[in-house]
Amino acid sequence: MDTGHFFDFVIRRIKRKVCDLISFCDFLHNKISPKSVLIVELNECHAELLPSYSYYFRKLGFNVEIVAAPKYKGFLPELFANKIYHFTVTGAKNIFKLNKINRYKFIIFTSYVLYHKSPDKKRKISKVFEHFKMNKTLKVKTGIVVHDLGDIDNNLEGCLGIIVLSKILSENTGEDLSAINPCYFKDNAPKDKNKITTFVTVGRLEDKRKNSRLLFDTVKKLAKSGVNNFRIMAAGDNTKDNIPSDLRQFILPLGRLDFNSLYKVLEAADFFLPLLDPDFNEHLRYIQSGTSGSFQLIRGFLLPPLVHNFFGEKYGFNYDNSILYKNNEDFLDALKTAINMENAEYLTMQNNILSNRTEIQDNSICALMKLLNKHH
Repeated sequence: MDTGHFFDFVIRRIKRKVCDLISFCDFLHNKISPKSVLIVELNECHAELLPSYSYYFRKLGFNVEIVAAPKYKGFLPELFANKIYHFTVTGAKNIFKLNKINRYKFIIFTSYVLYHKSPDKKRKISKVFEHFKMNKTLKVKTGIVVHDLGDIDNNLEGCLGIIVLSKILSENTGEDLSAINPCYFKDNAPKDKNKITTFVTVGRLEDKRKNSRLLFDTVKKLAKSGVNNFRIMAAGDNTKDNIPSDLRQFILPLGRLDFNSLYKVLEAADFFLPLLDPDFNEHLRYIQSGTSGSFQLIRGFLLPPLVHNFFGEKYGFNYDNSILYKNNEDFLDALKTAINMENAEYLTMQNNILSNRTEIQDNSICALMKLLNKHH
């Protein structure tokens, strides 16, 4: 490690320590209201669950407090929370040693797997109960969100329940899993289609997440055919170096955005591009053991997706609320269909997504209520 990187490392570490200390003092002085729940996200990812989960708890009449990683200070959107603390894993462990933690009615960890070294320092990834040693009374009111079915283990026994993000995952096992889908981000309604059709994709353009080659090749064909009244916003960890030089007029890399900036991009878009491909083995996990945040954003911002029907049909997307394509060769026609779509048809499609979203949110709130009632 050179001197510059070492200096940056030391500064970041000091900032995290200071953040832990300030939040610990804040926690000590805070009066926890009756019927309060603590939602905990200690990873520097997965914070997209926080808007929905805090919203669902507020709908059920709870006061919400949140623990999030220091990185999210200033990055989170407006949340339905009475209090937000920013802790590292080490800092959060300290508040769990206090009797005060027992005043919460429930605790929800929104990630079971932590991208944090195991206590013995032998593994770069660990799990919640390796760090948070809970007595039976506390554990029985602690729910855990599992992002991949393969992460379920015996240490989850005795907790309030295991939460998954999609009904598909709860149906994939014979276990008693609670499907609580995080597709609420903010209040919104159907809007008119842009004159220049705007597509959006969220996440790094790399094979394990998206078929970016399909996107690039198809946009080239589209441009060659004379179609140019469209643009594609690529939010996430992308730079112009990720985009072929001859496509940069159509595909705009936005880099990593804070939540409010991302929301503005999504609100300004017309259609969503998940870019999932059943021929990519890495993508199969999105129907076998995990899910994609793209599906939550599609519903949360009423953005009809252009999606391969292998994934679309399993997630409740159909020809009434989406543009489905049966193979990669049809992706070009799907883009043309979106670009040429009339506003009336577009509004109908959004309204169909809205109906589906309302049903999913209602089911998620019911699943959460059922989970919490297990404690009584």
